[in-house]
Formats: sequence, structure tokens, C-alpha cells
Amino acid sequence: MLLRPHRTRARRTTSGDSGTERETPTAEPQLSRRRSPRRSRWLDRYGWYEPRSEGAWSTTRQAEAWNLATSRRRVRQDGVLAGLNTISGELEIVDAFAAYGAETSGINVCVIGDIGRGKSSWIKTVCVLRQLVAGRQVVVLDKKPQAGRGEYTPLAQALGAESIRFRTGGSGARLNLLDPAISAGGERRGGIDGVVPAGQEALVLAVLTDAMARDLDEKEKAAVGAGLTLVNAEARAQGRDPVIRELAMRLLDPHPDDGCGFGQRWNERALEWGLEPGLALLRLADRDLRGLVDEPTSPAVRDALETHPLVHMDLSALPTDGPALRVVMTTANTWLANKLAARSAVHEQTILVVEEGWHVAVGSTGEVFRSNSKLSRGLALSTISAFHHPADTPLDSPARALMGEASIVVMFGQARADDAAETVRMYRLPTGTEDTLMRLGRGQALVKIGSRDPILVTHIRSPFEAALTDTDAAITGEAGALSISDLARTSLETGEAQ
Repeated sequence: MLLRPHRTRARRTTSGDSGTERETPTAEPQLSRRRSPRRSRWLDRYGWYEPRSEGAWSTTRQAEAWNLATSRRRVRQDGVLAGLNTISGELEIVDAFAAYGAETSGINVCVIGDIGRGKSSWIKTVCVLRQLVAGRQVVVLDKKPQAGRGEYTPLAQALGAESIRFRTGGSGARLNLLDPAISAGGERRGGIDGVVPAGQEALVLAVLTDAMARDLDEKEKAAVGAGLTLVNAEARAQGRDPVIRELAMRLLDPHPDDGCGFGQRWNERALEWGLEPGLALLRLADRDLRGLVDEPTSPAVRDALETHPLVHMDLSALPTDGPALRVVMTTANTWLANKLAARSAVHEQTILVVEEGWHVAVGSTGEVFRSNSKLSRGLALSTISAFHHPADTPLDSPARALMGEASIVVMFGQARADDAAETVRMYRLPTGTEDTLMRLGRGQALVKIGSRDPILVTHIRSPFEAALTDTDAAITGEAGALSISDLARTSLETGEAQ
């Protein structure tokens, strides 16, 4: 209500007979009211009536630091979204297949960071769930235990995928080291010229090198190669799959006619040349690898790529010490590479997730894993490997090679100064990035795509994804898999609450 000021106005009057005139003041109404404007509830909802913050005075010289003239939106729209650019607030796409050619020359991804900084949530969301939505196939080698099973088990159950669980002793799934899907001698089986993954011989020699803690000499390699040829031919004639125990016995007790292609000298010395490799294989088949890679491949593993777009191999029950874990991981990688090479004409894109990457990056089996990763472009196989504490990784290890050869690097926060410094050195980041890595909050990461400058990304998840990728169930006491309907209802309730 507005009040108008009180005003008086003089009026001329004539007084008596003299005829003199005088002014007599007259008063107008003291208050004049005007109706106040109505307040719109729609404008009120959008903050129309809130106090406006005052701006700050500046100069053109200070405004140069804003760099507004060079701020531009990215033109690429295809690929999987990862989060928000913390500086510009725009959505960022982190997708190895979409970036290939224009921004990168490879499709392998490395994720580095301390425990509890958001690596697993990023991998589960950006590298698994959203890749499935994009129509790609995802294979997960799951070593991290959670509540007595693999960490990805609840996610696999919610999506209707079977968890293939490996256990020592023969009570779990099996992946035959001599599976016929793996080429016997590394030869090309269909697919693309020049794309030849490791075969049975390279895989067996790598396993033997690690088991015997030394390199095999040429005589031992020749004995193993000849034994593999004979065992494969015999199993093929009988309509079955060969196993490593048969190879071990063939090396320890060769048949009289095994050396017919090498002459009498081979027949006389074959027992000596194959003695130590045969004993090592026999020990692996009877003890360290029993029930894992020494029997025909389980039907669930053999048909995994055809039954569901998500293949979950639960390795959480395998011991960290000993060769079992890395042999199974390397065998799975080699088996997958050979399967993809055989069907490469289909042009399907596949993601291989290895969260505990340092397990596969040790010894000769690590070299096999690395050589298979170099064929990623021809196989359309993107390997996602996660590492922590890069400063503890030897410079000449396969793990360092996997980290260094990645085309996309996602760097989460690191608490140790030596890890931050080694990351900056390895990826040639600008000076001062060490402090940035050590100050990153949970869910924040520096992302380096090809030769581009690193960008600061804040990972975002929908309520549905947050419920599906929870990694704290064992700590909070809320373990248990949810169905798709349960997760949808939970996400809707969470969205309404927010």
C-alpha cells in the first residue's frame, strides 16, 4: 500500500465590504491508496521474487582470465556419457570406441586411484551398465570379494546374467587350458589377416615358465610343442577335448613312435627333454590348478558369449598367492581373444573388465595378457584395467606396460605423494598436477583422452545406477541382490525423496 504526501491548496475569498481578497487554505484527502500487485505463484515457484544478488565490478584486464572467448562446446555427440566437466559444467563423453580415430589410436582404458575414491563405481557405470545399453558385450573378470562372492554378483543377478564361479578343487567352473577354441599353435582361424592371438603353445609355455621359475630352453620347448601336436591330434580323432594332464604324461612317458618326424635321436632324448616340463604340468594339474584349467571347459563358460551380453566370471574364491588366479585370468583372456578372432567378421564390440589388473601383469602370463591386448583394434576388444599405487609397480613389469599403453586414462584421487608424482611422470601431465590428484574428492577424476589435455570430470549416476553399483553393502549390512523391478522402485522412491 502506497501513501501519497498530504498537500494543501489556497482558495481566494472576498472579505466584507472592503472588497479585499485573501487566500483560505483547503485540505485534500490525507491518504490516497493504490492496490498492491498480486503475487503470481508460478513466478514465485521459479524464484522471480527472490532478492537479486549484486554483481562485482571488474575491469577488462581482470576479465581476460575468464577466457570466455575460447569456451566452446564439443562437437562430438556419440558415445557413452561419464559425468560433468567440473570447469564448464557440460556433459563429458568418455568412450574408447567413439574416440577411436578422431582422438585416440587405441581402445584400451586404464583406471588409476586409491581405494574408496570411486574407481569401482565408475567402472560399473561407465564401462559396464552404459556399455550394455550401447549394445556392446561386456566380460568381467571379478576378483574383488564382497560378502562371500564377487563384487559384481548382485549386478549380474539384477540383469539376469549367470555368475560363473571358479573354485579350486573341482567344485566350480572350468576353463580348459587346451580348449579347442584356443588355436593349437597360434595360427589364424578365420577373422582378419595379421590378428593372431596367443595360442595353446604360447599359453602353456608361459604357465610353465612361471611354474618352473625359469625360462625353458629350446629342447624343452620343442618337446612341449611336439607333445601338444600329438595330444591334440589324438583327442580330435577320438572326438573329445585334450587336457594338460595328458600332455604331462606324454612328456613323461612318450610313445615309441612319437619322434618319427624327428628321427632316432629324438626318440632317444625325448624322455630327458620333456622330463622337467612334464613334472611341472603334472604338479599343476594335481595341485595348484586342479579343477580349474585341467578339465574340459564347463558348458556355462563355453556358451557364455551367446547367452547374455554380460559375462561375469567370479574369481573371488581363488587364492591370491600361487599361480591359480593369474593362470585363470590369462587363460580367460586368451580364450576370449581367440573366440573374438574367429567371429571378427561380425564386427561386434566387446569390453573386458579387469579391476585388479596387477594380478594379470606378473611374469610370463602377464606378457601373454599384454600381447593379446595389443590386438585390441583388430578384435574390437577394449580392455579396462584398474590399478592402484603405480609407484610400487616395477618399471619393466607388464603392469607398467598396460598402464602406459592405454589410450584413455582415468585418474582418481591418490593420497600418497609418490603415487601422484609417478602418475604425472608416466603420462607427462603438466607440472603441478600432483596437488590436483591429491586433492580430488570421491567421484572426481582427471581424464586424459589421447593427446588431449586432461579434463576434470565429476562422475554422475542416476538413482537406479547408484542402487545397482553400490559397493558398501558388506560394510553397511545391506547385502543382497535386487531385481530389476526392486531397483526401479528404489530409484523412483529415491528420486521422489530428492
